[in-house]
Amino acid sequence: MYDLIVKGGLVVDPAYGLNEEKDIAITDGRVSAVEAQILESEARRVVDARGLIVTPGLVDIHTHTAQGLVRLSVDPDQACLVKGSTTVVDAGSTGELNYSAFRRFIIENAKTRILAFINIESLGMVEFMDSPPAYSDQRWSELLSVSDEAYAPFFINMDNTISVIETNRDSIIGIKWAHHGLKVLELAREAADRAGCLLMVENVHTPDSLRYVKKGDIVTHLYLPITDQAGKPNFDVICPELLDVAKRGVSLDLGHGKSSFSWKIAELGMKEGLKPNTISTDLWVGNLHGPVFDIPTTMAKLIHLGMSIEEVVEASTASPAATIGRLGEIGTLRPGARADIALFRLQNGKFPLPDCYGENRVASLKLTTVNVIQEGRIVI
Repeated sequence: MYDLIVKGGLVVDPAYGLNEEKDIAITDGRVSAVEAQILESEARRVVDARGLIVTPGLVDIHTHTAQGLVRLSVDPDQACLVKGSTTVVDAGSTGELNYSAFRRFIIENAKTRILAFINIESLGMVEFMDSPPAYSDQRWSELLSVSDEAYAPFFINMDNTISVIETNRDSIIGIKWAHHGLKVLELAREAADRAGCLLMVENVHTPDSLRYVKKGDIVTHLYLPITDQAGKPNFDVICPELLDVAKRGVSLDLGHGKSSFSWKIAELGMKEGLKPNTISTDLWVGNLHGPVFDIPTTMAKLIHLGMSIEEVVEASTASPAATIGRLGEIGTLRPGARADIALFRLQNGKFPLPDCYGENRVASLKLTTVNVIQEGRIVI
């Protein structure tokens, strides 16, 4: 007797090679069978998925979910899980000084599966808040960039960072470099090499910053416009070096965010063959109510840009799971995998989708989350 059957949906699972109507059986939190027909009488409970798209639980590898600990963070269960992201990766909200609190009070108590990139800066992103234009009320953080970053090393403890990674290998998958200068990035590269882990870098200070990434690393904020010295964005060019790092096996992550997605830059990137390997939101309190909103809205933007539904699902499930070394356990509905499942309704109509620079595009398709199952438990 199965615990649960998800019946009659269009199962889209690129890792398993599926794009057809199937029934999915679940036992003890794992996928136990994926077949054309499974009798309802063989399960204790049935979820009717007819007319819906059924995917593996989404894997959002750029979020900020240290709610109550770091001010920019969102509630992972309300902002991510109920929208379809059964696994999220916090991208550097905490550093070595506050990661243990993040793990104890948030990761271990959330319904959402949370993994993390630890920030190379010992305090993580504690200074940030949702108050434009500065997004911080802390003056000490200015020391990270003044005087040619002379004070930046005082905010980093290399040995302690590596020790925290080694103690938390089950939840920390890498190091995040964000917002600050190249001297900090040099230290992040050194720490990642010493710890033997991934490095996620933001698409800033290019092309110089791209010299530090290696095969398997991640560059996030793919469609962020290049800015001039005055900070004015240029919507007519993309960073050509991104093509080179993609050829070197570096993963390109969308990382939508509050200022990192431009329709014009995305269209230029698509023309150059710069599709995101992974689709992520960079959800934080500053974009939760727009322009990001949630993961289905972000996926709809990539569909509007010309990616197929199967490509978008792959970039939101199998590809991020593989990037963080978890494919097979998550990111697929192959029997034996964790029974993380998202059910969506694909709607036709006219749906305005904003970028981060005040430009709307009207999409003809929209994804709406109907049900979410986490390790065999029905969340919604």
